[in-house]
Amino acid sequence: MGDGCTSMLRHQKGFSLIEMLAVVFVVVLLTSLVSLNVGSGSADINRENQVRDVAAMLGYTLTEAELSGTDHGLLIHRLEDFDDGSYGGLWLRRYDQGWAEPLSLNTAIEDLVFEPGVELELRLEEQPPVDFDVLEEDANPPPQIILFAGGEVTPGELDWIDERSGDLLYTLRWDFFGRMTFMPKGLEPDDVFED
Repeated sequence: MGDGCTSMLRHQKGFSLIEMLAVVFVVVLLTSLVSLNVGSGSADINRENQVRDVAAMLGYTLTEAELSGTDHGLLIHRLEDFDDGSYGGLWLRRYDQGWAEPLSLNTAIEDLVFEPGVELELRLEEQPPVDFDVLEEDANPPPQIILFAGGEVTPGELDWIDERSGDLLYTLRWDFFGRMTFMPKGLEPDDVFED
């Protein structure tokens, strides 16, 4: 009987089918977890890029307002075509008749469409909280954020909040002179290094 057991051990030279399937299952499971984690990172990068783009466009539009000698503004509104509460931003210019879209085409200042799944909160200095409404066809509302021809800006903050979790993702703050401060999770730049 001892010779039979040793002869079986000598003839087995590979892995069984069960062992191979278990290894394949573990590899597929780990690959799926890695791809899920990598996929969620791109949304954070896209949101951060959008916040930085908004800051850059506000800065560019302030320069445009100074050079043209005409007030400009950003009107943030809800988009009616989207059920998830998406937001849009419309760049306006002050004319003698009131606020309207700029007549000259400037490709550097494009209307904004904010990423779905994000709630925006705008707080302007010394003003009540801002509610975003759907933009009516005939309405001609003034912008909430005004960039004056003299180089001043309506001071305030714009928050990006995750709709599902309610977490504050980013805050963009600007002062009277148009100096922008980008704050991930609403933390001041000095506070980031203290944690």
